[in-house]
Amino acid sequence: MRYFKKLILVVIMSAFICLPVKAEMTLNELFFDESKPFHLKILDVIPEEGIVQIGDKNAKNTIIEFMDYFCGYCKKVHPELMQIAIEREDTRIVFLQHPILSESSKLLANMVIAANIQNKGIDFHNALFEVEGNLNNAKLKQIIENLELNDAKLNIDMTKESVNNIVRLSSFLANGSGARGTPTFFVNEELVVGYISIDRIKALLK
Repeated sequence: MRYFKKLILVVIMSAFICLPVKAEMTLNELFFDESKPFHLKILDVIPEEGIVQIGDKNAKNTIIEFMDYFCGYCKKVHPELMQIAIEREDTRIVFLQHPILSESSKLLANMVIAANIQNKGIDFHNALFEVEGNLNNAKLKQIIENLELNDAKLNIDMTKESVNNIVRLSSFLANGSGARGTPTFFVNEELVVGYISIDRIKALLK
């Protein structure tokens, strides 16, 4: 608990530097609202544009995945998470950026946040993990066309400092939470590092 309190303080300082308005909105919640568990406080810190999710935000269960689009285990677990989303109306799944494998990982993370600004973040996210074989520019362009994204706006938004800050903050929170790699999960309050089977995920749900 002492570790988490120290982490929250660092998170606030980092968020204040990167995203001052959001930090001001969450100071009281993070320090004084003891009714919220730590994994939900993480979501309080990240701006709305950085939350790529499926399911009701007021769902009884929350699964958070810190992920990288070039992570093989993230790709492996993705259809299992989608299965849970279909089967469980009481569960939301939140995908947070933790691009640690390459510069291309960071590029895709920014691109998904930019797509989220156009309200198509979850669609872009799913499409990236559904690509067969290696992801290349042609496949990426096809995804953008299929989703009918505004390509010009996407290119502008993904280079904005605010988008860069969201990705950096998300990755910072992942590291501070104990993510030694991807995927790393919070299944409600339970932190799980590495790939987790669908049966184990279900066992941790309420």
